[in-house]
Amino acid sequence: MSSFDQIPLEAITLYRRAVEMSYRGNHELALKNLSTAVMLAPKYTSALCEMGHCYEKLGRYPEAVSKFDKILHIDSSNIEAEMNKNRVLEKMGKKK
Repeated sequence: MSSFDQIPLEAITLYRRAVEMSYRGNHELALKNLSTAVMLAPKYTSALCEMGHCYEKLGRYPEAVSKFDKILHIDSSNIEAEMNKNRVLEKMGKKK
């Protein structure tokens, strides 16, 4: 979902709040906000990507890969999601 006019304002607000929380190191609280944002807008790929980053920072690699896979299911040409997924898989020792 690339157009912000298709995403509810509440989801965008939650996403922005979560990015700030993650930047400050509060990844768990960021994930709660992001989960709500994705419930409001299931194809909000920016929120899904940030969830993947939070999971990765927490060392929860399978969950991170799952979020990047979900983005690729929505948009198979999303290069950022593919690169993020490959990076996490490397950390897991599953990709060379």
